[in-house]
Parts: sequence; C-alpha cells; structure tokens
Amino acid sequence: MIATLEQALKDRLIEYRDAKGLKIVVDTYSGQLDEDLLRELAGKAPAIYVTFSGMSPARKMRSGVHSFEATFVLIVAGKSANDEHARGGGRGGKIVGAFEMIDFSFFATCDLDHELLDRAFEPQRVTNLFNAKVGREYLAVYGLALTCRLSVSADWGIAELDDLETIHHTAAIGGEGSPVMETDLPQTEEEEA
Repeated sequence: MIATLEQALKDRLIEYRDAKGLKIVVDTYSGQLDEDLLRELAGKAPAIYVTFSGMSPARKMRSGVHSFEATFVLIVAGKSANDEHARGGGRGGKIVGAFEMIDFSFFATCDLDHELLDRAFEPQRVTNLFNAKVGREYLAVYGLALTCRLSVSADWGIAELDDLETIHHTAAIGGEGSPVMETDLPQTEEEEA
C-alpha cells in the first residue's frame, strides 16, 4: 500500500515534468537526509526524491478498520555556483532552483487522489533541510511534506502478498535429505577429498 502510494507520487511528478519539458531527476529514496544522499543530490540536482515519512492513527472507524494519517516527503534539491540560484533558480530559467521545484511539486501533487486513499494528498509544510556549499557548488535542499488519509483493515489485501506463501526458511543449512545443488562447488566435505 505504501509503495503503491509512493509510486503514484513519483509517477505524477514524472508526468508533469515530462509535460513541462523539465530536466529534473525524479526518484524514490528510502533513507534519511545523510551524507550519501547529499553526495547523490550534489551530483544529480535539480532533483526531487519521494520518500515515505511515517503515519499515525487518525481514528478507529469501525470494528477492524483503522484510519491513518500518512506523511510523504518530497525532497527537492537545487544546485548552482551561486547560492541564490541554487534556491531560487536563475540565468533566465537555465538553472532550476529548489524554490521552483517546490512550486512545481505543489502544482503536480496538490489534490492527487488514489483509490487507496480516503483523502487526497495535501501539502502541509516546507522545511529547510540543507543549504551549504558542497564541493564547488551550493546545494539547497528542502522537504515538502504531503499528508493523506487511508484506512487499513484486517483483510486489506493480504492475498496480494502471494509471494510470501513460497518463502520457506530453516535454521539448518544442508544436512541429510537436503537436495543437492547443481554446481561445480563441493556439496559435502566427502566430495572435497
């Protein structure tokens, strides 16, 4: 469910990016703002990364059904040799700044609805995550938080996880009765001799 909603946000941003002819990287990101992401953003900006931030109970609706307020964050990053251009864009539109990507993200995702949602995505806040020089360029990174409401029930779609039916595990590796793997590697100590 969460992956589907994250993908819906990414798809919408890509759709609007392509319609506007913008050269912006759009992708998902599963971690926190750390050195690895800053390095990636410095290399790929202008960029927008979609990430799931979390969810909290909104209310219990009826027996077995719970409503949640989910938060997704769009991490937007602009870069330039000029710190003002990294934030606001510049050079006659040749540099796409972080503020322009925030505006673009508002426009693209405002009221985005999905069949899994009880309430469409709504922008909530913009947070300054990072503004500093990285290497030779300034990097401006902001987070646009979007919330939505969804309901989860005991029968929310576990059948969709059919791949879980085929997962088997054991604490023992090999042993009597274990099938022999097709490989050139020795399967037992006796075969090594």
